[in-house]
Amino acid sequence: MPPFTPTADALLRFNHALLSQALALAAQHEAPGAPPYQRPVGAHLRHVIEHHEALLLPGRGRVVDYDARPRDTLLECCPQLARRRLLALQRQLGTADLDLEAPLAVRGLAGLAGEFAFEVESSLGRELAFVASHAVHHFAQLVPYLRQHGLPIPEGLGLAPATVAHARRTEQPVQETA
Repeated sequence: MPPFTPTADALLRFNHALLSQALALAAQHEAPGAPPYQRPVGAHLRHVIEHHEALLLPGRGRVVDYDARPRDTLLECCPQLARRRLLALQRQLGTADLDLEAPLAVRGLAGLAGEFAFEVESSLGRELAFVASHAVHHFAQLVPYLRQHGLPIPEGLGLAPATVAHARRTEQPVQETA
């Protein structure tokens, strides 16, 4: 196994932090009188959870197929279930045997109507970067909903890392969109 580099550690911590944001979103919807969870929060969290699971769960082998993942609609209506699955993903991220250089094949459908299949080479590290970026995108879509319902917005939710870094470098306020 290659040495565990600070870059790998940072990538794992980034995914862990994103899953913590998702945990906070799910928890907000467990309180009495909370706004509806199922749409849009539950739907977005289900999507984020399932993409991380397609990559991280044991037994998936060296082939990742985000399009063929099981879709658990119960995740959309049960914030407690979402929290359990998010915690399991955080535990998986913390396992010492994750080799970010491990080769993977990513399969999926492409074309505007999913008319052709593809398979490309990738690595666990590259796919961790993908699912992190994918989660940020979905979280950004939830910010207006959270505002509308007066819910707290977890720090940095839906903000692309490059956007935050650019704002800090140029001493500008962080904008909400990419």
